[in-house]
Amino acid sequence: MSLVDPLPAGRRVPVVERPVLFGLLDGGLDTRVTAVIAPAGSGKTFLVRSWLDARGPAGQGAWVSVERGERDSQRFWSALVNEVSRAAVPGARVEEIAPAPGFNAEGVIARFLAELASLREGLVIVIDDLHEIKSAEILSQLGYFLDHVSSRVHLVLVSRHDPQLGLHRRRLEGELTEVRADHLRFTIGETSELLAAAGVTLSQDGLTLLHSRTEGWVAGLRLAALSIAAHPDPERFVAEFSGSERTVAEYLVAEVLDGLSPEIRKLLLRASILDRVNGALGDLLTGDSGTERHLSALAETGGFVVPLDAKGEWFRYHHLFADLLAAELRHAEAEAVPGLHLAAARWHADHGHILEAVGHALAAGDPDLVANLLVKHYFSLMLDGRQAAARALVDSAARRWASPELAVVLAADELIEGSLDQAAAQLALAARQAGEVPEDRRQQFEMMLYVTRLSLARRVGDFQSVLEATQPAVPFPEPRNIEDIALQADVRALMLMNLGIVEVWSGRREDGERHLIAAGDIARQIGRPYLQASCQAHRAQAISWRSFTQARPVAEEAMAIAARHGLQDAPVAGAALVALGSCMVTSGQLAGAAEAFRLADAALRPDLEPAIGFVLQTGHGVINLVNANYPEAIESFLEAERLGKSLVTSSPLALQARCAMLYAAVLGGDNIFARAALEELTEAERSTGEVREVIAARLLAEGDAHAALAVLEPTVAERAKVHHGLVLIRSLLLDAKARYTINDDVAARSAVERALDLAETDELILPFLWVGSPELLERHHRHQTAHGAFLNVLRDALSGRGVAGGRRHAGSSFDDLSETELRVLRYLPTNLTAGGIASEISVSVNTVKTHMRSIYMKLDAHSRTQAVEYARDLGLLGRTAR
Repeated sequence: MSLVDPLPAGRRVPVVERPVLFGLLDGGLDTRVTAVIAPAGSGKTFLVRSWLDARGPAGQGAWVSVERGERDSQRFWSALVNEVSRAAVPGARVEEIAPAPGFNAEGVIARFLAELASLREGLVIVIDDLHEIKSAEILSQLGYFLDHVSSRVHLVLVSRHDPQLGLHRRRLEGELTEVRADHLRFTIGETSELLAAAGVTLSQDGLTLLHSRTEGWVAGLRLAALSIAAHPDPERFVAEFSGSERTVAEYLVAEVLDGLSPEIRKLLLRASILDRVNGALGDLLTGDSGTERHLSALAETGGFVVPLDAKGEWFRYHHLFADLLAAELRHAEAEAVPGLHLAAARWHADHGHILEAVGHALAAGDPDLVANLLVKHYFSLMLDGRQAAARALVDSAARRWASPELAVVLAADELIEGSLDQAAAQLALAARQAGEVPEDRRQQFEMMLYVTRLSLARRVGDFQSVLEATQPAVPFPEPRNIEDIALQADVRALMLMNLGIVEVWSGRREDGERHLIAAGDIARQIGRPYLQASCQAHRAQAISWRSFTQARPVAEEAMAIAARHGLQDAPVAGAALVALGSCMVTSGQLAGAAEAFRLADAALRPDLEPAIGFVLQTGHGVINLVNANYPEAIESFLEAERLGKSLVTSSPLALQARCAMLYAAVLGGDNIFARAALEELTEAERSTGEVREVIAARLLAEGDAHAALAVLEPTVAERAKVHHGLVLIRSLLLDAKARYTINDDVAARSAVERALDLAETDELILPFLWVGSPELLERHHRHQTAHGAFLNVLRDALSGRGVAGGRRHAGSSFDDLSETELRVLRYLPTNLTAGGIASEISVSVNTVKTHMRSIYMKLDAHSRTQAVEYARDLGLLGRTAR
C-alpha cells in the first residue's frame, strides 16, 4: 500500500460537512468567547479552520497556532499581535511588534487592547493549540486580555483541555459558547458517510462496531478508513481492535505502517523526530527523494499530516501520531536516532533555524556542536526576541555538560535575566578556562566573552577595568558566507554600542559618541531597530553634557524609532524618555518632563541600568525641588545617590545626588542636617563646585553673604571642578544674590549677565528655577542686558506662567514638532477622538496617542485644551475669534 495514493483512484478520505457544528460556531459570535475543547484527534482545528474559511470575507479573522511547549511570552504575544496586524481588518490599525530583548508584556498588551478598541467591524481571533502554553505568566496575561478586549473581538480558543482562564465566569455571565468532545464526535450517520465516500463498505453490524470502538473519534475513523480500504477483509479488521483512544491510535498506526511501501514507512518514522518537516529535510533523513510529494499526498489523505503554510512546503504530524511514530522509531531503529538528530541539527544550522538546530544537537548528545551554535548565535537570538526559548536550551545543555563556551553563554543569559552576580561568576569561569576552547572556535568565543564583559560593565558601572582591558586581537573570524556577515554585524553593533555606553559614562564622551554613531549605522543597515534606538538614546545622554538643545532631537529620534517598531514600552524607550525628560527639565518644561519620567519609570529596570536610573531619579528630584516639594525631592535624590554608589567605578554621580539632596534640605529649612552632612564629606569633595554651591546656599540662608561669596569664588573664577556647566550658572546666580545682599549691585548685575550669557545659548532655564530668585531678574533691566527676549522667557517661568520649549513664547520659530505631529496637532481643536484622528490620517490609534503625548511634552501642556491654546499662541494653529 502506498500513501502517495493510499485509496483507489478518486477515493480520498473526504471532508464530511457538519452544518450543525457550523451553526453552533456561528451562534457563538453573539458571545465573547468560544471554547473548542476536546482530546487529540477530535477534529478541532479542521472544524474551526473550515468554519472560518466558509464565512468568506465576512469572516475577518486572525489565526495563531501556539508553539509546542510555549513558555516564551514575547513569542506568543508577538505572533498574536502580528497576525492580527496582517489580517487587514477594516478599521483595525494594529502595528506589528519588532523583536527585542527586554520584552514588556504589560505595555504591549495595553497598546494592543487600545488598538483593538478602534475596530469598526467584528474580528475573530483564533488561538489554536492553547494547551501548548506551559507558562502561568502567559495564561495570566491572556486572562487579562480576555477581560479587557473590545466587544467587537470574538476569541475562539482551541485546546485539548480547559485552560486556566476563568472561563467559568463567562459561562455564568452567558458570554461563553462551548464546543466539546461530544459535539465533535462523528455520529453513526457521519461515520457511514465518511466510509461510503471513501469507497469502504461495511455491514450495519460492522459500521456500528467501528463507531462504538472509535467512539466517533475523528482521527481514528480517518485512519480506519485508510486501513480498511486496503484490507482484504474489512469486517475482520473492525472486529480486531478495541480499547482507549491511544490504544486505537497505536493499533491504527501499526496497521497503516504495515501496509506502506518501505519508502513511505521510512519517511514517516524518521521524520517523527522533527517538529516540522519539508521536502529537503525529509530527503536528507531518508536518503531518498520525493518527500514533498509524499507529504502533500499524506496531508490530503491521512488526517495526521498537517500543512503549515499556504505553499505546502512545510508540514507537521498530528502531535499524538508524532509521539507514536517516534516510539515506533526507537523500537525499530534505535541505533539510528542520534545520527538522525545530528543530521537534522546540521541541516537546521545551515538554513538559519538555530533553535531547532540546538535542540537536535542536544538530542544527538553533541556538546561541541551545542556550544558552538550557542556561542555563535546567542546574541542574534537575543536580538530576535528569542532569549526565553534559547534559555531553556542553555539550561538543558548546562545540566549535562560544562565548558568555557557554555559558561560564557550562561553569563550572557544571566545578564539578560538581571542576575549580575551569577553573570560575573560565569564570566570569570569562562575566562579562566579559555585555553580549553578549540582553536577553530577561539575567536568567536573571545568576541562573545568581550561583548558580554562590556555589557556587564555597563550595568554595574565597572567602566575602568573594561576600558583598560585588551580587546581581542582578531575581533572577528573571516566570514564564510552571507549568514556569517549578518551574525558579525549583530555582534559588531552590540560591541560598539556597549563600548560607547561605557565610554560615555566613564567620561570619554567623544569616543563614546563616535562608537554609538558607528553602532547605530550598522543597526540601521541590518534592520535592528532596538539597537538603533538604544544607540540614539545613549548618544543623547552623551550630547547633553555639552548641549541639551542638541541632545533633544537625538532623544526624540530614538523615541520615534521605538514607536515605529512597537517598542514604546521596552527599556530602550525608557532610556530615550530619560534623555528627553532631562532636556525638557533644563528648558523649564516641567510638566512634559514629569510625563516623560513617569513613562520611563514603567519601562526601565534601574537595577540593570544604574547610570540611567540615576539620571531618572535625579530628574524626579529636580522637578520636586523646583516645585518646592522638598521631602519628595530628598527621597528621589537619596535613591539617585544609592544608584550612583552602586557603580563599581568611582563616579561623581553619587556626590552630585548628595549635593542636590542637601540643597533641597537647605531650601526646606533643615540647615542643621545640611551642615552635619557637609562636614562628613572629604576635603576633595568639599572643594568641588557642587559642594561649594550647597555650602553657599546654606550660608545665605543663615544670613552670611560674605562667607557665601568666599565659598563661591573658586567656582565663579572657574578654578573649582564642576561636572556640568549648570553648576557654574547656579553658582553665578547665588553669587549675585549674595552681592545684592551686601549692596554690591554692579557686581551682582555682572554675575547675572554672565549667567544669562551661559544659559541662553542652550536655553537653560532650570538654573534660574533652581535658585528661584525672581528679584534677580526683576532688577536686571532690559536696557542693561543683551538677552532681553530670553529674560522675558525666564520671568514667565519664574512667575509660574510656564514655557513651551524655551524661547518659543518669545516669538522665535517652533520647529521641534515632526510632520506627523503637526498633522495630529491640527485635529486637536476638533471633537474627534484619538481613534477618529487615526482614521482621518490613516495611522493606528496607538500612533496618534504617542504623537499626542509627544506634543503635550513639547508644548509643556497638561491637557489637550492647553496644548491647543499654546499652539495658537505659537502660530501653529489659527486663532479663534477671541
